[in-house]
Amino acid sequence: MSDMVTNERTRSREQANAHTCKTLLNCYIRELGKEQLSGIKMNPGEKTYAVSFPKSGAAISGKLRYYSASGEHEYGEFRTNDGTELHYHLLARWIVRELQHRYPLITGEREVDFAEKVDNSYRKVALFLERSAGHPVSDYLSSEQSLLYGHPFHPFPKNTLGFTEGEAIRFSPELHASYQLCYMAVRRDVYWEEWVSGSKRAELHESVERQARGILREKRDEYHVLPVHPWQYEHVQTIQAVKDYIQQEKMILLGSCGPMAYPTSSVRTVFMPDMACNIKLPLNIQITNLKRNNSREQMRRTLDAANYLLRRNCFGNEESVRIAYEEGVCGCRFEDEDVTKLLTIAYRPIEFDVASTFVLSSLIEAPVQGEPCRLFSLIGRRIPIEHWFRRYLEISLLPIVRAAEEHGIHFEAHLQNTLLTIKNGMPHMFIIRDLEGVSVNREKGAAAEDGAGPLFYEKEQCWARTDYYFVVNHLGSLIHAIARDIEAEEEHFWAIVRDMLAKEYEVAENEYVHHLLTASAFYAKKNLVSCLAGNSETPSYAPVDNAMRKIGSEANGTNKLFV
Repeated sequence: MSDMVTNERTRSREQANAHTCKTLLNCYIRELGKEQLSGIKMNPGEKTYAVSFPKSGAAISGKLRYYSASGEHEYGEFRTNDGTELHYHLLARWIVRELQHRYPLITGEREVDFAEKVDNSYRKVALFLERSAGHPVSDYLSSEQSLLYGHPFHPFPKNTLGFTEGEAIRFSPELHASYQLCYMAVRRDVYWEEWVSGSKRAELHESVERQARGILREKRDEYHVLPVHPWQYEHVQTIQAVKDYIQQEKMILLGSCGPMAYPTSSVRTVFMPDMACNIKLPLNIQITNLKRNNSREQMRRTLDAANYLLRRNCFGNEESVRIAYEEGVCGCRFEDEDVTKLLTIAYRPIEFDVASTFVLSSLIEAPVQGEPCRLFSLIGRRIPIEHWFRRYLEISLLPIVRAAEEHGIHFEAHLQNTLLTIKNGMPHMFIIRDLEGVSVNREKGAAAEDGAGPLFYEKEQCWARTDYYFVVNHLGSLIHAIARDIEAEEEHFWAIVRDMLAKEYEVAENEYVHHLLTASAFYAKKNLVSCLAGNSETPSYAPVDNAMRKIGSEANGTNKLFV
């Protein structure tokens, strides 16, 4: 191994260690900061911090490279009280000991599981940085395959526990993977499908049809063909119910064939350029902390959301907003729902310009140390960032709050679920995808519907979802990235958000806008605590101060309604 390769690997591991320590510490401070006031000290003016871990007799302190109002702090150094170098596994152990004192559910078994996932994520980040940090983002596909760090407030955002090292290299979008899918012929009596009203059934690629006819011959009309992720294809063949179906010829294996598939930032959803669609595939691998299969409830929510949004003509009056609909769900039905969800897929057509559309989560990352986030390379130097940001809010924030007021519709529009088309450096089209997270305010939805079903929630629950996914997660991290890179305070951009919302309220007296401007805090998932306590499906939440309200209380003479 050459010295250059060795040095690059060492740098990548050091950077991955620093990043893992940053995310662990930021999770801990956000989730425990309100309770651990004596043990967590942040000094924004002097840009210093100190965090103690009494149960371990340990402490960390040092200078901040950037103080974040939303808690996404950047650390210039990690000084331990005994002078040793801070390593992520040491920090993880200190955090677990503090939390075990507060949460009895954190058993020794869960501690070991947590440590394995943190380690898995660290090793993936190191691998991605070594091989892909300098990879340019120039179009939709490259943005989908360039999310190297992932969620900034998750203790192990790049965990894919279950993949071997070879499988991780073969299937990871961050390493620019591509592969053919595998296919199964499913007999009509155990096949099921449902398509959104007005949608056409997805057509098989001609090369897949040839493969099916070559194997099935005169039986071709008795079967439907189902695409399967290559890893899942091998995995399901170890399950007795699937073995039985194969023996009974309810299912016939067609092998690997067809056009190339490109894994996207979610790992299990693939982009099929030759078919102009995404396919949301089940994958029985722990991605972050959950196995990503397609349950009946999730698919029901997705289809109900698509039909509801179409009936309500959501964003019909917004020229610069689109929804990427999942238009159909298909699968193989078993008596056991836990097996059915392993072989259920969703089709999402691609109806945007793939040459100039990007995943937001990828644009705000800065994988190369010392360089700004990727977004700035697409904006260029001519356009003032404040001007760009106002336009962005016009086509994202304002349509979202209008949909909440007019239709009671709320979206889990976090950064990985939103796309942006950029033309001449400026925001052109805002696209929301993954409709499983749509929720409807029962008060507003009941006028046209009966208010029953998995889409409908109480108003406060709907508001809380948009508060977290769009305001805290999406706007919080976007503002952090651009403010950090121009060396401004995040409050500078939150003031712009507040100003635009206040003007929107003056025009429409939007109830949800009033909530956004006056709430003392929003609530963010406690991903660290939830992963350790084993309740990721039903997480607890931590308050995050509403920067807009603080700015309002300091304002003089303008928009006093919201002070």
